[in-house]
Amino acid sequence: MNSRVMYWAGIVLLVVLGICFLLFYKDPFPANHEAIGLGALHIVHDITPVILLAGAGFLVWKMRRTRATATT
Repeated sequence: MNSRVMYWAGIVLLVVLGICFLLFYKDPFPANHEAIGLGALHIVHDITPVILLAGAGFLVWKMRRTRATATT
């Protein structure tokens, strides 16, 4: 498989997971901490999406940098 396709697949995966953590682990949804009894670990679901989205941004930056150096 092409490395560019792998980068885009990784970016899409990280963005989807980041948005999933941001939206679906909050209070009105069934997977939130109150529903399953993990009240003390809210910070995990606040920091994890930021890390995942930053990782996606890093992959975009790295892919563009690699492509720019390959063409020059």
